[in-house]
Amino acid sequence: MKTRFTLLILLVAALFTAEAQQVPNAGFDNWAVSFTPDNWTTVDALFGGPLGFAFRDSLDRIGPTGASIKLVSDSLSLAPQAGVIAGLVSLGSGSYTPGPNPPKFFGIPFAFRPDTLFFGYKYATPGADTAGLQIVLTKNTVPVLAGGVSLDTTSLWALAFVELTPAYANANVPDTLLLQFYSSFGNVGIKGSTMHIDVVLFGYVNLPSGLQEVADKLNFNVYPNPTTDLITVSADENANDFRVVISDISGKLVSVNNLEGQKTGINVSQFSNGTYIYRIADKTGNVLKQGKFNVVK
Repeated sequence: MKTRFTLLILLVAALFTAEAQQVPNAGFDNWAVSFTPDNWTTVDALFGGPLGFAFRDSLDRIGPTGASIKLVSDSLSLAPQAGVIAGLVSLGSGSYTPGPNPPKFFGIPFAFRPDTLFFGYKYATPGADTAGLQIVLTKNTVPVLAGGVSLDTTSLWALAFVELTPAYANANVPDTLLLQFYSSFGNVGIKGSTMHIDVVLFGYVNLPSGLQEVADKLNFNVYPNPTTDLITVSADENANDFRVVISDISGKLVSVNNLEGQKTGINVSQFSNGTYIYRIADKTGNVLKQGKFNVVK
């Protein structure tokens, strides 16, 4: 699998039947306890308390509301896990029994074949460390897709995507998804390596038929192009609470916007001259349209 940086235009709310195609609590907005977001498992949760490996961060995030998750690599003195341990967040549940065996992670039921994994992240390390992610889709415990991606340091939020289609091993529809993010990935773990994750979403280039009907019905248009100070996003029908996220071509997040009704104006007067990328997503994060526009002043 390969990773690139691009604009991410999606935020998550779990509102209709297509929710199963997306990651639950993908914006890390809901936390029943302070050290583990709902629907996910952290190192702290495995050991039963706040150990400093995972934090809810409501100040440093992509979305206009909610939170991101902050993962920190730190030392742990509980044998046999002594040493530097990566901050980890794993989708679904997990368990750990003291002894020689590593923790177990169980993922979530998932019966779709997404094309792309989108997410926003920041990463800093005091040494030669890398962050990373692992994704595994299985059918009756047999891998349909399995892979990992290392992530470089970035002081600003980067919007990344991983192309999944080339990594599928067979044509099976999976029944389970395991998705994990690590503040230290591989053999090296350095205390203080810190990763933020927000807005984890799947993209479907080839939309399921029902979603394609929605996209066709709404018929989004973005104009004018080029523009100097304003773009308008229009749809044939009401698109309330759909989202548009805009980035520059390097992947730096520039703007996150809610759509209202059939026509929404977005102020780009503060944008520098150049090319920008937009993605329009429904309430569950499914990408319905993407494209580019230019600002020329």
